[in-house]
Amino acid sequence: MSKVRAIPIPEGSLLAGFGGQDDYRDAFRRDVQGIVSLEQFIVRFYCSPAFRPERVVLGLIGRNASDADVGALAHAVSDHFAVWRVVERRGAEILLHSKDTGTASWLAVGQNEETTGLMFGSWVGRVNQSGWRYMLHPHQLYSRVLLAGC
Repeated sequence: MSKVRAIPIPEGSLLAGFGGQDDYRDAFRRDVQGIVSLEQFIVRFYCSPAFRPERVVLGLIGRNASDADVGALAHAVSDHFAVWRVVERRGAEILLHSKDTGTASWLAVGQNEETTGLMFGSWVGRVNQSGWRYMLHPHQLYSRVLLAGC
């Protein structure tokens, strides 16, 4: 329905409140027809063809990334998925943190009567003290591809 676009970090969101004030954050949004729940978005995101290569790599390094693992995360049966652990889940949003990579992923949905806004954002701690600062542009492109794929 719509293209993926960068959005300001929503005030009061789990993403806005995570980490330090100077840490890196980004957020993207795509509007789709119909009503999509957070659970459905989690499955669409992590089971999308765009995310599949990452899931293969995660599986090869021994991190559970199967469809069943995605379903358990989506339905709050599990508080982790591959390298991420749920920091908090409330209403229409979830925040997952990976201590291994110093990153966090945020998924959220915003609905009206006919459409749903699918939102994906990232947090990177100590971005200027790590190699992540060199990866921000490719990361932003990858984020757009991931969101466009679900």
